[in-house]
Amino acid sequence: MRFGIMGTGGVGGYFGGLLARAGMPVCFIARGRHLQALKEHGLTVDSVESGRFNVQDALFTDDPAEAGPCDVILYCVKTPSNDATIPSMRPMMGSDSVVISLQNGVDNGELLTREYGEDRVMEGAAYVFSAITAPGRIHQTGGPRRIVFGRLGGGSSARGEEIVDAMQRGGVTAHLSTDIRIELWNKLILICAVGGMTALTRRPLGEILGYDGTARMAREVMREVYQLALAMGIPLEPDADGANYRFMSQQHPSSKGSMCHDLEAGRRLEIDSLCGYASRMGRVHGVATPLNDYLYDTLKLEDLQAARRFEERTS
Repeated sequence: MRFGIMGTGGVGGYFGGLLARAGMPVCFIARGRHLQALKEHGLTVDSVESGRFNVQDALFTDDPAEAGPCDVILYCVKTPSNDATIPSMRPMMGSDSVVISLQNGVDNGELLTREYGEDRVMEGAAYVFSAITAPGRIHQTGGPRRIVFGRLGGGSSARGEEIVDAMQRGGVTAHLSTDIRIELWNKLILICAVGGMTALTRRPLGEILGYDGTARMAREVMREVYQLALAMGIPLEPDADGANYRFMSQQHPSSKGSMCHDLEAGRRLEIDSLCGYASRMGRVHGVATPLNDYLYDTLKLEDLQAARRFEERTS
């Protein structure tokens, strides 16, 4: 099974690296100095669980046409890039290709479906703390290191089972969900707090949870998203917000959300798809989300400034 990695960042680089290390054919899409380092030295992954390894026997390119058709595409780009990136990967979509969105947020599959059709799109959640630490280098610091995905309409999938089997043979812990909405919303509960609070404070989880004030804020961010999910008819387990808070408390104290890494690097933020989504849907469904509102309004300013810097560099 040939894999395409659309976006060789913390998620795509880590899971794609595991697949390539196991001998799976993998095409990595990257850009800029990161791509140049990948071409010259290969992909280096520093993992607290898997150790350090380097992948050179893979295709590294910024051109989906050079990558060509792939059986499975792991779609790992940041959500601000969707408008340009979703149509650009058409050369990678063969007649039987499946694209699995591993983006943060709960509505990205709808965007992919409009371009490629529901039968060729699955949604998923990736659970790993990892980031680009230097061009060509990924550092994984924590998380259960697993992928859960499923059909947008729910139910079983023979194709999905084939993909799970291939991923597991490639060293990736993968599971197929019959109701991926539950997984996506559980991750939204988690990532709004982890991403929002680490980006807001520029501090790792250990420091946030070590102070009662910010620990309470993180817990309340989760409660708001949980209440919103129930209002929208998502069949989450009772105390899903509490379970996610306990899970967050078990992670390595040095961990930060990807949105914090993006902020520190001066990149665009996924705030619209996370706390911003909770804020918008809260107004629609009559659920109060004051802390998600605050996180969105505060971090959106950082995102706008990053967008302005990008426009100035490219104009």
